[in-house]
Amino acid sequence: MKVLICAVFAVLSLLFTAGCASGRIQDKSYLRAVCITGGSEKELTMAFFSEEGVLTVSGDCTDSAAKQGEIINGRKVFTGYTELILTDGRDSRELLEHMLTDWQVSSSCMVVYSSCGKQLLEEKGAERLTGTVRQAVEQGAAPKSDIITVLGGLCSGSCAETAELRADGTAGSSVIY
Repeated sequence: MKVLICAVFAVLSLLFTAGCASGRIQDKSYLRAVCITGGSEKELTMAFFSEEGVLTVSGDCTDSAAKQGEIINGRKVFTGYTELILTDGRDSRELLEHMLTDWQVSSSCMVVYSSCGKQLLEEKGAERLTGTVRQAVEQGAAPKSDIITVLGGLCSGSCAETAELRADGTAGSSVIY
């Protein structure tokens, strides 16, 4: 009987750890928020769950900038739990499609317009900004701003309404293209 219990335990252990082969949790930086600015060259300001400060990198596109972030940070960037994307409103449809399909951000990730997103992320932090947007949506001061809703609006028309974070840290509503 003990042998059977040990065998079952061994099989279950293998099944539950089979998905962990891609790397240890400590080997990754979990992206909490990202501010994306720029035209032909992209600048990313990234805030991670486990770190206090932010990391600003640039590249020809969002992917090359993220690779620079991995090199500087020394760990692979995991984007599946991203809570907040701050955008300057340029090329939003293509950018958000890329974030959803290639970066595989969470479907609940909020998309927010901000003309000063980098500064806000550096000064206020990701947790505070995320809370501000959530509260603005709950109070009706900002529209529902998850990536699916915003991208749906952009795909059905040329623009979409989303939340906006202003320089003073307050939230409202804005239109992105």
